[in-house]
Amino acid sequence: MLEKLKSLGFSEYEAKAYLALLNLGEATGYEVAKNSGIPRSMVYQTLHKLIEKGAVQKIQGEPVKYLAEPPSEYLERLKEEFSVKVREAKKALEAITPGGTKERVIHLNGEQIPGRIREMIHKAKKNIKLLASIAMVIPYQEELKNARQRQVAVELTLIGKGEELQEFNPVVLTTEKTILRKRGSLGFQLIIDGDELLLAEEGVENETIGIWTRHPVVVHLAEHHFFHHHDLPKLFNAFLSEIEPEVKEHYWKKIRELQQRLEL
Repeated sequence: MLEKLKSLGFSEYEAKAYLALLNLGEATGYEVAKNSGIPRSMVYQTLHKLIEKGAVQKIQGEPVKYLAEPPSEYLERLKEEFSVKVREAKKALEAITPGGTKERVIHLNGEQIPGRIREMIHKAKKNIKLLASIAMVIPYQEELKNARQRQVAVELTLIGKGEELQEFNPVVLTTEKTILRKRGSLGFQLIIDGDELLLAEEGVENETIGIWTRHPVVVHLAEHHFFHHHDLPKLFNAFLSEIEPEVKEHYWKKIRELQQRLEL
């Protein structure tokens, strides 16, 4: 218990005096010293510091006595005071942070990418939009399930074939072999809450590089790209039975042209 109090900013004598008062109730300085093992020459100085912290009350009388604040009340007040200090520090630090922080782009190597992906999925509050090959998404299947249990919308556009992720009702695009033949690598695009973006490329030799950013323009462009490959096909399929055959053919022709321009 002494160590826990010391971690809250108590000195060893302060922690011993506070614990002694919790056991004694109202007590004189002499009684606190006797019960805690604090030297009598130090006990009044220690009690004065506890009064300054708000952990102990001084009860005037003959003799003067001391009373420990109830732990629940004292710790709650300590928590609130700490929260205020954190908010003030945050405000002060933000005031001196150079502009453009939101626009920065962080480059990631292959070892950093999996951890950043899991962190982003874990932090998601509203929606997750992910476009990648099935093989690249499967390692994060549990994280995606957990996000959905938190009522986060999970939208997947997958490259390739497989049954592993069908529970997410994904949109499926061109096969992996076709993309590898055209581009030599597979892309990974993750958008979280419309606020942050991770882009990664995995080549045929499994050499992966990526970037992370909150740049609003880049995130917006990525969302627009995702819309064309996820939302439009879903809307089209939803009204498939009501669309004239020639319109269907025209639509799919335009989609194929778009995919070719984007090398998908």
